[in-house]
Amino acid sequence: MEQVRESAYAKLNLGLDILGTRDDGYHLVRMVMQQIDIHDDITVYKTVDQAISLEADFGGVHLAEPMSMGDDNLCVVAARAMAAALGVHHGYFIHLSKRIPIAAGMAGGSSDAAATLRAINRLEGEPLSVDELCRIALRIGADVPYCIRGGTMLAEGIGEDLTPLPFPGEVTVLIAKPPEGASTGAVYKAYDSLKDPYRPDIDVLVSSIKAGDVVKMTEAMGNALEQVTVAILPQVTQIEEIMIAGGAKRAIMTGSGPTVFGIFDDDVALSQAAETLRRSGLCETVARTAFYDSKGEGHGRS
Repeated sequence: MEQVRESAYAKLNLGLDILGTRDDGYHLVRMVMQQIDIHDDITVYKTVDQAISLEADFGGVHLAEPMSMGDDNLCVVAARAMAAALGVHHGYFIHLSKRIPIAAGMAGGSSDAAATLRAINRLEGEPLSVDELCRIALRIGADVPYCIRGGTMLAEGIGEDLTPLPFPGEVTVLIAKPPEGASTGAVYKAYDSLKDPYRPDIDVLVSSIKAGDVVKMTEAMGNALEQVTVAILPQVTQIEEIMIAGGAKRAIMTGSGPTVFGIFDDDVALSQAAETLRRSGLCETVARTAFYDSKGEGHGRS
């Protein structure tokens, strides 16, 4: 049975600004996206029949929300989209090994969908270009085109207009996710009602990355949605405070939350902060990771 494996890397939002909304309700954003080395693994097999099926190994990942294994799972959606685009007359079996926390603001579902698209493209002899894959990806979700390309990117529009940025290097990061989830829709709706929202300076963030200035990059990081999420989940602020007290140079929330990440330049301080967070009762997931650039690694293929 033919098979291909792809790694699906998580992302962090180093910066996230909201510019407005489109007529269809999508928010216009300006974000800096960065992959980290936490990843799921997707293995796709060709099958004789035309069915598309999925099984998952959660490997201890806590399910903050139920994860559908049916037709609305993004891996299955991606496989169906590829089968239609390629006109194949067989099916696919997908095995997902889950490591990225679920409902965490880390694009786990989007990255799994992107890895499924890449894997099927390889199984079928790579008939589609990256640009063509990204066009299919956008129909699945706004973050999926970024997850196709990976690396360090400025994302604009609804997230599909991507401009590559230099890789800042293997910056060391501590992530911490509370067990409670935050509804992305509810967070954006609450943001829309704010009269004077916080807005990070994405231009300064981008220029610091281009200049290779990690210190200035860290200072410029910010997330416009954080002020809304902390009103729903105040433990986000508590986690940030523990990271900063433990030696993080900066700690902010990624996406619509609730995951917090802190930038550290001292491994001992990071380990001590991680232990404090594990004992705090505030987190279901605490993990050391680092910035990653899959563009130089062949997307973790095998």
